[in-house]
Amino acid sequence: MDSQLTLIGGDTELAAPDPSFGAATILDFERDVMISTSATVRGQSHTRYSVRTVRAGLVGMNPKTIISEGERVLATVLRRDMVPDLLTLGGSSMSLGSWLKTPMFSSFPASFKEGGETYIWKESLDDGIYLYRESNTTVIARFYPSYFEVTQDRRRITYRAHLDLRPEADFIRDRVFISCVLIVQKTRKNAGAKERDLVSASQGLMFSSMAAPGTGF
Repeated sequence: MDSQLTLIGGDTELAAPDPSFGAATILDFERDVMISTSATVRGQSHTRYSVRTVRAGLVGMNPKTIISEGERVLATVLRRDMVPDLLTLGGSSMSLGSWLKTPMFSSFPASFKEGGETYIWKESLDDGIYLYRESNTTVIARFYPSYFEVTQDRRRITYRAHLDLRPEADFIRDRVFISCVLIVQKTRKNAGAKERDLVSASQGLMFSSMAAPGTGF
């Protein structure tokens, strides 16, 4: 008997809202590939934010992420090899790490300042990331990646990634959106690096065992 599950088609839906969180605004992502995506305000049909990545730099080889609201560019990040990544935000240019501060070898906690207040992104236990004020332990925004479920009739339903903002975070929505996109980018990059390290390590162990027979368990 064939035990494999054959999925039929695939639908995309919005994740159900959580009334207890008290979100003033929910931003739904077209997809959570944060180098090329868009987001809409739930209940509206037009795109509010867009993220795209082009090639730039002196020889046109460095990725440049452009984050926009409609036709207005909010921020750009030029990825560079030997020097810190360059962030342009609010008409000023600076190193990305001077605005969005993270540990050297980790993505969290990540912090930025706005209006004299420090805001901190932290990992949650339910696969999301939460935003706090430094002066308070209340979650004011949270991002969840997309996920899928399989129905009883074998249909695969994908629920879109979303960013929920309470009124305190909605007040600085642009900055929250920008920081969320950039921290998810870094998280995915770090995860990819760890996966490559594991593959390299396993290949190294395999080579060692082949090169030195009889030395294993």
